[in-house]
Amino acid sequence: MFIKKIFKLLIFFITIFSISACNNDNNDNGELQTNQLLSTSVENQVPISSSYQLKNTDDDNNGIRDDIDELIKQRFSYKLEVKAAAEQEARSLQQFIEANSKEEALLAAEQIARATSCTFKIFSDPINDYVKRQALSTEIETWTTNTPARLAKYLQVSKLISGAYFTQAVEPVCD
Repeated sequence: MFIKKIFKLLIFFITIFSISACNNDNNDNGELQTNQLLSTSVENQVPISSSYQLKNTDDDNNGIRDDIDELIKQRFSYKLEVKAAAEQEARSLQQFIEANSKEEALLAAEQIARATSCTFKIFSDPINDYVKRQALSTEIETWTTNTPARLAKYLQVSKLISGAYFTQAVEPVCD
């Protein structure tokens, strides 16, 4: 019950952050328009799985669950560099929820920091790219934690590293 409440709260905040983002309808080089990224709430898009597995199928063994591979293909494949950044984010988040020790959690958190820096490098305009960065990060994180077991593990691993500090990721930040 507690996990479901936390999960709903997480979805609520992600939706609020997504909706409150600045509106920019530029469509340069075939990119998704901002209103397309926010056309439906993240809560309505994320399949809530009844599976209690942390992993799931990863048929191509790329470190990304197949359901998230499909999300990336549908939402973030409009440019090769955007797709690569989304894949890096997904791999690092999956590594994070699979961590079983503080050391593994810290290493995974460093990979998340690298992935975040890569996303900022790809979407470098602080105003016009805000919504795109937010969509990439929040959607992949939401899909990664789409079961009570995954969310509980995410929170457990987060607790393992609470109080830790991190330095800025060193180049190269993109895989």
